[in-house]
Amino acid sequence: MSHVLVTAPRKIAAIGLAAIGLAASGCGEPDARLERLDGSDVSVGAIEAEIPEMMAGARLPGLQVAVINDGRVVYTKGFGVRSTETLEPVTDRTVFAALSLSKTIFTYLVMQLADEGLLDLDRPLVSYLPRALPEYEFYRDLAGDELHKTLTARMALSHTTGLPNWRWFTPEGSLQFVFEPGERFSYSGEGIYLLQLAVEEIAGASVEELARARIFQPLGMERTSFVFLPSFEDDYAVDHDHFLAPIGKDKRDEANAAGSAQTTAGDYARFLAAVMTGEGLSAEAREELSTPQVSIEHIRMFGPLSRERVAPGDVSPASWGLGWGLVESEHGRGLFHTGNDRGAANYHVAFPGRGAGVVLLGNSQTLESASPALTELLIGDRSSPYGFLGYEPYNSPRHRLADAIATSGLPDGLEYHASLTDAEKGIGLWYVDEWEFLNDVGRELIGLERFEEAADFYRHFTPEHPDRISGWDQMAAAHIAMRQLEAAREAYRAGLELSPPGSRWERDFRWRHEWVGALLDPPTLPAELLREYAGDYGDRHIEMREGALYYFREGSATQNPRRLHAISEDTFVLEDEDSFKLRFERGSDGSVNRVTGLYLYGQKDESGRDPTP
Repeated sequence: MSHVLVTAPRKIAAIGLAAIGLAASGCGEPDARLERLDGSDVSVGAIEAEIPEMMAGARLPGLQVAVINDGRVVYTKGFGVRSTETLEPVTDRTVFAALSLSKTIFTYLVMQLADEGLLDLDRPLVSYLPRALPEYEFYRDLAGDELHKTLTARMALSHTTGLPNWRWFTPEGSLQFVFEPGERFSYSGEGIYLLQLAVEEIAGASVEELARARIFQPLGMERTSFVFLPSFEDDYAVDHDHFLAPIGKDKRDEANAAGSAQTTAGDYARFLAAVMTGEGLSAEAREELSTPQVSIEHIRMFGPLSRERVAPGDVSPASWGLGWGLVESEHGRGLFHTGNDRGAANYHVAFPGRGAGVVLLGNSQTLESASPALTELLIGDRSSPYGFLGYEPYNSPRHRLADAIATSGLPDGLEYHASLTDAEKGIGLWYVDEWEFLNDVGRELIGLERFEEAADFYRHFTPEHPDRISGWDQMAAAHIAMRQLEAAREAYRAGLELSPPGSRWERDFRWRHEWVGALLDPPTLPAELLREYAGDYGDRHIEMREGALYYFREGSATQNPRRLHAISEDTFVLEDEDSFKLRFERGSDGSVNRVTGLYLYGQKDESGRDPTP
C-alpha cells in the first residue's frame, strides 16, 4: 500500500450516499408481481423501494437486475448511477463487465461443440494443438512438466486442472501446477484460457466470432460481446472502489473466455433462461452440464480459507458441474456463478426445476455484500453458498462495527465489539482470526476517510496483537492522511522495532520511516549543491525554485513539478509518494551526470543528464 498525504476530500464524499440508488429505469409496473421460489410473490413497487436502501447500505453505486419466472425473463431494471462522477443513471441498456460470467457463456459454446462431436470433453487438450504447448510463448513456463499433457476440457470446466487462478497470483508469478490435475477443485481462469486456445484451434475461429454466431445472435443478446464494442460507448458502467470512487473502465479489445465479456442483466438472463431449458443443447449435454463433477471440500473459494478443509462430518452445500457451481436446496439443484474484479462484481443463481433465476450486475465489488439480501428479496433464495463465496453481508457485524465507530466514536464501537462472539465476527467463516476481522474494520474506516477514528482504533487494538505488525502501518497511514507526520513516524518506528530482521516488513518500515523523517527533519544542504543537481535528465527534469528542488517526469500521472525533500546529501523523496526515492550520481570527473530512481520493492531506473548546449 502506498500512503500519500490527503489535501482534499474525495469528490464522492460531497455527493454522499443519498445520490446512490435514486435513479431506476427499465421495464416493470409497480403493481406487477414476481413469483418467489416458495410460491409467495412480491410486488415490483416493493422491490424498487427496498433495493436503493440495500445499495446505500452496501455502498453500491450502480446495479442491474433481471428476474426469471417460469423460464422467461419477466423483469429487468437499472438502479443507481453508471459513475459517481457523472451521475448518469444506470438503464437496462447499460453495459457492465460480465467478468467471470464470461466462463458460463464459454461453457455453453464448448458443450455445443461437444454435442457436435468436434470436441471430446475427456481428450487431452494438447492433442488439438498443432505444436507442443510449451512452444507457445504464453505457456513456456510449463516446459519440462508433463502434467500439462493430461489436461482436458472437463478438467478446465470443472476447475480441476491444478493450475492457479492466474499465474500472477503465485509467489513466483509463473505458470505452474499447484496440485495434480483431477485431484480436487480449485478455481482457475488459467484452465479456461487454455481451453479457449484449443477451442479456437478446433473451430478455426475466435471465441467472439463463435459466440456471436452460436449464442448472442440466436438469443437476441444485442448488448453482449467478448470485446468492448463501439456501440457500447453510449451507455456503460464505470468500475468503482469500495468507497464509491470511480476507477475507470477496462475496455478489452481481445477476447478472454475467462473474463472479458460485456453484457447487460437482461441479455444474460435471456442466456440463462436458455441454459435452464437446454435450448441449443442435446438433453444429454444439458444433463451433464448440471451434474456434479467435483465436490467442494474447502471452506472458501478464494483466500487463505480456500486451503482449509471443511470440518470432518460437515458437508458443503456446493459442488461444481461443467462451468457452473451447483447448490442443493429444497427447491432442487441450483446453478450459480460469481464474477469479481478490482471495481465490479456480479452474481447469478437459477433453479431449473422451478424455472426461476436472478441476475445481478454491479459496478463495484460491494455488490457481493448486497447479493444475499437482493437474491432473497427478488426470488426468495436462501440457498446460495455465500459463505463459500466469501460474500459477507453489508449489515454484518464487521460493517456495523465500522459504522458505529464512524458515526458514534470509538467508545461505542468498543462496547459493540465486546458484545460479539467469534461466530458473529465470522471467524472461521469470513476470517481466519480476530486480527483479520479487526484489520478489515480499520481499513474500512480509512476508506471512509474517518482517519482520526481509524488511528484511535489501531492505537487501541494493535498492541493487543503484537505479532500482527500491519496495524502499525495502517495507523501510520491514518496519521499521514491527517498530516500528523510525527505520529506517523512513531508508528513506523514501532513497526520497525517489531519487524523480523531481513523481512519485508523491516524493509517497508525502514523505508517509510526515512520518508517521513525527510519531510519532518530534512538535512540542510547548501544552495550551490542543489544548483548542481538542477537540470534535464532525459524525461526527468529537476528545477530549483526559492532554494528547493522540484521534480517532474514526462508522461507521469502528476503533471505539476513536485518538491523534493532530502534524506541525505544525494538522495531525495517526494512529499506525496512514499515508495520512490531519487538519487543523484556523479561521474569519474566528479560532475553530476545521472539520476537513479529507487523503488520500494527493489526496482531502479537511471536517466543520464542531457549534454550541456
